Amino acid sequence: MSRAEPSELPPTYADYPTELPTQFSVGAYQSAPIVNVTELQAHLRLLGAFHKLKEDVQAQDTGIAATDKDLGWVVFVNRAVYRFFCWTAATWNKPSPDLRETYIPPLDVIMVWHTYLLNPRTFFEDSRRMATQYCANLVAIEEMPLTLISSLIDANTLEPLPPSEEQLEFFEYTTQIPYYTPINTDYSDVLTLRCPFCAYTNQLVRWVADNKKGFAQTKFSHVCEQCIKPFTKSNIGVRRFCEEVTRRRAGERVFISETLLNPLTGIMEEASSNELMDKLFQWMDAMYQVLRPIPPGSDMNVGATKIARGLGYDHLKLSDALHRGPRPGIAPDRNHQTPRIQRISVAYSHAGLASIDLVGAVLRQGFFIQKMVKLGWTQPGRFHLASESAPLVRSIARYHAFLDLMSVNSTSFSVPTLDIDLAWHTHQLKSWHYRDDTYRFLKRIPNHDDSVEPLLLCKAYDITARAWKARFGVPYSVCGCAPDADSGSLLSRFTSKIISLGSSSSVHKRGNSVTSIASSSSNTSHKMEQSIISPEAIVNSRPDLMSIEEDEADATHPSEHNQQFGDPNSEFAQGTMRMREKQSAKCVASAKKGASRDPWRGLQAERNENRKEHKEAFTDSQAGSGVYYPYWGVSVAIPVG
Repeated sequence: MSRAEPSELPPTYADYPTELPTQFSVGAYQSAPIVNVTELQAHLRLLGAFHKLKEDVQAQDTGIAATDKDLGWVVFVNRAVYRFFCWTAATWNKPSPDLRETYIPPLDVIMVWHTYLLNPRTFFEDSRRMATQYCANLVAIEEMPLTLISSLIDANTLEPLPPSEEQLEFFEYTTQIPYYTPINTDYSDVLTLRCPFCAYTNQLVRWVADNKKGFAQTKFSHVCEQCIKPFTKSNIGVRRFCEEVTRRRAGERVFISETLLNPLTGIMEEASSNELMDKLFQWMDAMYQVLRPIPPGSDMNVGATKIARGLGYDHLKLSDALHRGPRPGIAPDRNHQTPRIQRISVAYSHAGLASIDLVGAVLRQGFFIQKMVKLGWTQPGRFHLASESAPLVRSIARYHAFLDLMSVNSTSFSVPTLDIDLAWHTHQLKSWHYRDDTYRFLKRIPNHDDSVEPLLLCKAYDITARAWKARFGVPYSVCGCAPDADSGSLLSRFTSKIISLGSSSSVHKRGNSVTSIASSSSNTSHKMEQSIISPEAIVNSRPDLMSIEEDEADATHPSEHNQQFGDPNSEFAQGTMRMREKQSAKCVASAKKGASRDPWRGLQAERNENRKEHKEAFTDSQAGSGVYYPYWGVSVAIPVG
């Protein structure tokens, strides 16, 4: 990787490229491609296998899925997360095994592993913040071997191939659970859970119960079989916090969730973390001595129980206690929480070892997979021929351009399109390389925020789209959603500041060569019902970044799988959607009037009106995990950070 010289221009393309260039410009750097077509193909096969797995679960004619397909999938994902924790908490026969085929787990566990890696800061922090077997195993699996895993999936059926004898034995020996995924769940199936109050191992915790209090349901509560006290996931999560604090008091290396990484850069800062914990723990120290070392040989269970009882085993009370630390004498306001403290308390609001609700994260990721399936990109053989690889080559080129845009826009939250998100996800699965590459380019490691409030998401998308067009000369999206804002709008004047930051670089400038879209637009599979613009009026100077083929338009749809409305039927959700639809209508009217001045906006308006089946981005309350809200209640936005 080398710094770009001001005189260097990106290559000029006459047709849609089907091969990657040797280098991309990202900010001040020239870099070889950081992901490649083979990796995207492997990733798409894996996504196709996940989708096939979901179809298989929901097609069962016995068990929960026979009467409620969505609940059946939610229960299955809960069981997959449970199995993932069994795998990652196990003592492997090597401290850090290289990920040969022997160590690859079943497909349901891979699905959870995949989602965890797509929350790069959370995964990295969880792997480094304590000296436990779980953390050590996360370090061992921080680079997902995509091509190896895809080779274990049948290319035609997308079914996982039968495991080798060594692979099956390793998983079952280390986890003490069956290798083969439990497709069916009924009301008699149970799991084991440790009571957060008395530490008794409960053997009869149901996955699903008639009163919706099963472990895989929204109102989970189980009466301990020993102490006869009902406990919830929040109780389990707060107990985990108290045990971590107690281990820290005993001299172990422990950093609580959301404290180890610098919020701006994502870089690990142990000294700053210790200072932050000392500040946040001030009130709890006065009450429970959490900053004072405990004598050697002390019963840590007793110390953890004392803190947990004081906090009422409640993550909201934990949040209150953390707010009181730096602001003694000021009563906490749960309606106006400090974002970082809120993220800490949410990290300890659920059962499991991760600092994120992996069930909700897998459900949200499923919406993105569904979009890839709808594009046809997961279909076996879709990109088998090199001549058909232009969409994947463009996806990679657009991802590098997306990083380039982020390099001059370090303060704004950038929102990807579907094709960019595929390449971004693929990069994140190479965790260490992702951190190294992005820090080199951007001097920070971007998080892939898993749960974002829709108003923030759609505003950030509009800014991203306008900045993209100003920098690269072509639209960000031509899928049929709202056209770009008028170049004379307030948004344009704001984003011009972003563009000026990179004006000394020629990354966004082009030569004189342009490609007319007249011939290609006449061959699209969907005929326009009406013409707002003349095809000859548009030139595509960046076919490496934009296709005008209508059957490729949906690839540029905004990625909205991390959108969280809360209750999708609430007035807030419905009002947010109506607001976006009204804004879209105004943009379409403006674009039609100004089509002669900006033909690209005219094309966007034309597709908006003619692609009747296309749903406006950020107006789908079922996006993300909205469809599963009645079953899991996961549609809650977490402050970006």
